Amino acid sequence: TGSINLSYKLDESYTPQIISIRAGTTYHDLQEVKLVNMAQPEGWTTIRLVDEGAEPFRTNFIQIAILTNHLSGRDTHVRQVKVYGPTKTVAATLKIPPFESVDFTM
Repeated sequence: TGSINLSYKLDESYTPQIISIRAGTTYHDLQEVKLVNMAQPEGWTTIRLVDEGAEPFRTNFIQIAILTNHLSGRDTHVRQVKVYGPTKTVAATLKIPPFESVDFTM
């Protein structure tokens, strides 16, 4: 999941309209994950890269490509981008069994 902060009211022709999200291990093997068409966005817009309940994918490289701007603008203005990934505990990552005895919980 990712979020992008845009303001059509302030930026007008500088605001992205069609955005392509691509992922891969390097620049040379990028594949489009999501194509988003935005109609006069204002504030934070959340972009889900996988369907609800689906397993998140692993990638080393994410590209956000601005394909077109509103009013056929040539430059673009993106205020901020956030990329979120799944959270895992250290114990789950390292496959350490949970400590349930009283001696280990103190």
